[in-house]
Amino acid sequence: NLLDLIASTFEPEVENTITNAIVVKVAQQNIARYDKSGEQHYDLVSAFIKSIRGSDPDAALYWMARMLKGGEDPVFIARRMLIAASEDIGNSNPNALLLAGECFRSVQAVGMPEARI
Repeated sequence: NLLDLIASTFEPEVENTITNAIVVKVAQQNIARYDKSGEQHYDLVSAFIKSIRGSDPDAALYWMARMLKGGEDPVFIARRMLIAASEDIGNSNPNALLLAGECFRSVQAVGMPEARI
């Protein structure tokens, strides 16, 4: 993974050399990147849903924060929560769907930055 990150910093079609300084610089960067249009988009959404399914609220908040920080549309996240409440939580807590539905409508109505509340 580190080699891939280092390679992504180089310009294409140019001969590049990996040095210790480059490795240290890339390794110490915050790699909490988010590509809304790429594969990472689906990976983070999947991790978010799996955290909800696994009853891990800390992890769910982490993945949601990464998506929001990366510029994801809050309505998309609220829609995924609505789907998770319907598909994954279902009859074990019927109020989850009602709560997710109200959350979805609220996010649509007020938008960001107020929707963070």
